[in-house]
Amino acid sequence: MDRPICRIFSSDYLDKDVYLNIRAFYRAAGYRLIPPTTRLKGASDDRADLLVVLRGDNGCDLKDFRGPVHIYDYVKEYAVDWGRRYPSAAHITVVALASSSFHPAEDSQSASHASSRVSRVDAYLPVIPALWKRPWSGKRQQPVHISNFKRMGDDAYQRDLLALIRAGVVRAFGANWQLAGVRAHPLSYRQANQHLSASAWCFGLMWPYQRGRTLSGRMWQAPLNGCFVLSERGTDILGCPGVIECEAFHAEAATLGLDPQACRDLADKASAFWESHSRTLAAALGFDSGLSLTPADLWPERSLLLLWDLEFRWQRLVGRFQVALMPPLQRLRRGLGKLARRCGLNPRERSARRTRS
Repeated sequence: MDRPICRIFSSDYLDKDVYLNIRAFYRAAGYRLIPPTTRLKGASDDRADLLVVLRGDNGCDLKDFRGPVHIYDYVKEYAVDWGRRYPSAAHITVVALASSSFHPAEDSQSASHASSRVSRVDAYLPVIPALWKRPWSGKRQQPVHISNFKRMGDDAYQRDLLALIRAGVVRAFGANWQLAGVRAHPLSYRQANQHLSASAWCFGLMWPYQRGRTLSGRMWQAPLNGCFVLSERGTDILGCPGVIECEAFHAEAATLGLDPQACRDLADKASAFWESHSRTLAAALGFDSGLSLTPADLWPERSLLLLWDLEFRWQRLVGRFQVALMPPLQRLRRGLGKLARRCGLNPRERSARRTRS
């Protein structure tokens, strides 16, 4: 008997850690997966028996899709009338935490039809502990913060975290930190997982509009590796093991000592917590998934994680070679441009003013 087919969509960006959990979850449920995409051209794919939508909205209308739709609304950027989005779907299940807002169809002509087809499951994403737990022997006490730099204006938590990073109390990883005058480099998903397993503490920083409405990925991945998470007040809306809410990010919180046994106990507690959560979610969706997956069962997802890591490392290596092999004159020109900007001068703007005058 052919297995049913599941197609996964993500609106504007594929969160690869989320995708690997979703992939393992639905594969264990007996589905054959079509590789993910971020765009659909018009009508839906007739091959798909189930549509799984990540990040809350896939950015296009699939008016012809007639199968069931599972929507994971964990980013909290969109307010979508799902009945209108999928008017032909057999049933629409929105998976979102109870603390977050959920807007049923408001149009009077479609409300009665949508209410019978749209249901909600109060849950977070599935998490597969066996996919993310790594062995470790020791723990670094210096906290880490693994995230791309966010433009958040005068956010108090970000201001405190930046002060700790600049003081050398916290080590940051991710892209775009040069915008804040911080030297940091991005990590692959596999490298991020390795750093969390080697650390006793990490700092979280969510977008203000997400706080109290959803969770961040570090709230499950860090504790699974025995790493405690220092997060903003009111963000742990699911009672996750290892998440410690703070009124403010200060040096005292960043220098707390930990017994390695406490980290081991946390990893065990977090594993049991997320296995139970995935089991409850599976039951709510009507199938058994994410319950007894072993590392051996997860070789497709582990292979993808390794492949993405190799691709990431190769791209960084190519980028370094391009810089190293850049013609000397072009390198000099770029260096002089950087020096001018640091001195508050912009040669292009000055030449433009001369031209206008």
